[in-house]
Amino acid sequence: MSALEGQLTRALRRLSGQYEREQRQHSEQVEALRQHVERLSAENDALRRQIERLDGQVRRLAEYCGTSATARPRGHGW
Repeated sequence: MSALEGQLTRALRRLSGQYEREQRQHSEQVEALRQHVERLSAENDALRRQIERLDGQVRRLAEYCGTSATARPRGHGW
């Protein structure tokens, strides 16, 4: 094997190792992002359900008070 072939072989091995490390790192980052999106989606669902419950409570309270929840008088600390 000539000196040039040896240099090229070493360079190729070094680049191959670097590529594998970067691929592994990117795969780990993608997985971390996927898990983060999954957690945010679950949190979003929980917040949506909470908003729906609160909306129902506001509607029932408005019906109980005999007024519209959107037509409250202003300046009464509500």
